[in-house]
Amino acid sequence: MTRAEYDNSVNAIFPTTVPLVMTYAFAPEDTILGFSTHDRLQVTSLLADQIDVAANNLAEYGKVQLRADWTCAAGVPELECAEKFIRGIASHAYRRPVTDDEVADLLALWQESSRGTDPGTGARMVLQGIFSSASFLYRTELGAEGAGANRVVRMTPHEVATALAFAITAGPADAELLAAAEAGQLDSPDEREKHARRLLATPAAQRHLYRFVEEWIGITGQANLTKNNQVFPVFSALFKISSQAETKAFINHILKERNGSVRELLNADYTYADARMAYFYGKEPSMPDGTLGRLSLPPERAGILTHASVLATYALFDSSSPIRRGKFIMHRLLCREVPPPPATISIIPPEPVLDRTTRERFAAHTNNPTCAGCHRTLDPIGFGFEDFDGLGKHRTVENGLAVDASGAVELSTGTVPFTGAAALARVLATSDDVGDCVPLQLFRFAMGRDETPVDEHMLADMRSMFRANPEWRMGDALVGLVRSPYFVHRRTSSPE
Repeated sequence: MTRAEYDNSVNAIFPTTVPLVMTYAFAPEDTILGFSTHDRLQVTSLLADQIDVAANNLAEYGKVQLRADWTCAAGVPELECAEKFIRGIASHAYRRPVTDDEVADLLALWQESSRGTDPGTGARMVLQGIFSSASFLYRTELGAEGAGANRVVRMTPHEVATALAFAITAGPADAELLAAAEAGQLDSPDEREKHARRLLATPAAQRHLYRFVEEWIGITGQANLTKNNQVFPVFSALFKISSQAETKAFINHILKERNGSVRELLNADYTYADARMAYFYGKEPSMPDGTLGRLSLPPERAGILTHASVLATYALFDSSSPIRRGKFIMHRLLCREVPPPPATISIIPPEPVLDRTTRERFAAHTNNPTCAGCHRTLDPIGFGFEDFDGLGKHRTVENGLAVDASGAVELSTGTVPFTGAAALARVLATSDDVGDCVPLQLFRFAMGRDETPVDEHMLADMRSMFRANPEWRMGDALVGLVRSPYFVHRRTSSPE
């Protein structure tokens, strides 16, 4: 499980009003294709030790929190209580009915650990064993046992419920979804859609989609962002806080109030900002007391791509970066890979100079026949962002020279010219290329893996549902995912 899935799974077990965050001390997750949800997460020896510590801490906590569940009523044999407790908690933690063999093993652990002490010790050791178990730590939606190798199998009802819940909320199935699984109702795509839409309305789904947008746009590392204060004197810890708060509030507004509209995310003529960001954008603050308020954007800005937090992320320490910004659009919005530069080519950006604009410096830097293949597509996109400096401040002049923010983006319908980042955002908000890319990014995030040729049918289902609504809502793509007949099937692995 990912860190978020781990925490959500723990909180589904314990009846507490204050969510537990067990993974704050875990080793950081790496990313593939921008997402931390991929299926190649490595369990290092350090992470294994941290998981053991977490299991021990959860066992101590659970022994107290779940006392009513493992404490025997007068006259009831201890092992009868223990077995009932084990069946309930293990089934919940393993996200499926627990087997008799698993119950027997955990009951033996209870007996051995509580011998000469008290039932509380048995409960603690059982909980530690459950939270250390691969059945808790790993999601294994692989169909019924005994299907054989390299075969397409249908997932069990509980596996369908688990896969659906994790795709929408990054957590285990709730009672209503489990009841549908028990009743055999999840074979129906309409039933799966009903539960998907129900879960999409929950705070858990909003948090999960927020993580998607944050990782998709690539702004998870903003806390570590640094800038040269001699070049950008406005930059400070308070500026970082304000710019990050703006983007977070805007994303959450899109998810909660605009049903996750991607077109609104890219093309909104407003944001949510405090006074510091309002003045930075050249506007009078709507909330002068320092709190966040809705702010109309000036015409040179549109949507999240022109947020200072995003523009500063895709820039250099002391200047803007047409290459980083162009690559960002290519990778994240158009789903096109840009191959790494040849080993013989210097990738050190040109030094800032006072007699040329950034565009002129980078154009000269990349005007190399070896580089032309990629930069012919990459640079025209990045140059269109040159109306913003490396901190995200709008500009028309750089070093006393007029800024040229004309650009072009190659789409499936042809090359589209534009001038300025806001114009690009408006082009992308209506582009079929983006309409195809966003469902693919959601597939990678929700399924936790790269796409393969056999996934084309499932991606087609996602794209069809996503485009059916003119707002391009993220949740609709996920509904298309869980409705697809391919979602409830898996291929078993080939023997080594």
